[in-house]
Amino acid sequence: MTMLDRMRRHRNWLKWSLGLVCLAFVIFYIPDFLRGTGADAASGDTVARVGGHDITAGEFRRTYQAQLQAYRSAYGGQMNDQLLKQLGIEQQILQQMVDERAALAEADRVGITVSDEEVRQRIFSMPAFQENGAFIGEARYNQLLRMQRPPMSAQEFEDSVRRGLTVEKLRAALTDWLSVADNELEQEYRRRNDKVKLAVVSFTADSFRPQVSASDADVATYFEAHKADFKIPEKRKIRYLLIAGGRRAHLQQQHRAVHDARTGARQPHPPQDRRQR
Repeated sequence: MTMLDRMRRHRNWLKWSLGLVCLAFVIFYIPDFLRGTGADAASGDTVARVGGHDITAGEFRRTYQAQLQAYRSAYGGQMNDQLLKQLGIEQQILQQMVDERAALAEADRVGITVSDEEVRQRIFSMPAFQENGAFIGEARYNQLLRMQRPPMSAQEFEDSVRRGLTVEKLRAALTDWLSVADNELEQEYRRRNDKVKLAVVSFTADSFRPQVSASDADVATYFEAHKADFKIPEKRKIRYLLIAGGRRAHLQQQHRAVHDARTGARQPHPPQDRRQR
């Protein structure tokens, strides 16, 4: 069994392990604004609580607005709030945030942490905060965050970066033991992507017979070269007659009588069963 086969076999475990581990810690409720009646909910209101990690209304709105902007950039004016609600985007976003908090709860349990320096280096590497390959500076950094819809503070953004790094570390801890050889990757790629295009033309042999001729010499030559193809396996023909045991002696006597009549013999045959004497 290849490593890819083992990954397929355990893919459900890899997919749901975080949820199963954190299921006992997940306690969340959906406030009224998810049903369209709580638009004035305070940013500090808790939307969900997972293993001690809260999801606030402000975080939810920020994630929702970011998702809305992404959809509008991709689909233009066709994507509006009403259509998003019909598609259940709010519930999907909330579920994603709950999944993230479940991963953070598991990271806390196994002792996975992210340092301030790791957060700092990740922010410095983001293209949005670089100019000519260097960090744009604290002032422009904070200005860009305030321009977000809704606006973000530096602390809120850095907390989101920290959460993302923590989830990355947890996933790496769960999957680093997996290794796939190059030939297995190639085989899997070919299995998924190799395609064959066939063009089939059907015809009958009779339509080509008038164009073909073979002399007796051609036939003889072909036969000599392919005798094995024309060899008929050995066959046997068997005839048999089933006779009940009680009629055997009677039939033997009839057979001998016919035989004697044909050969002219006159001597009677001795009884067949001497035990009856």
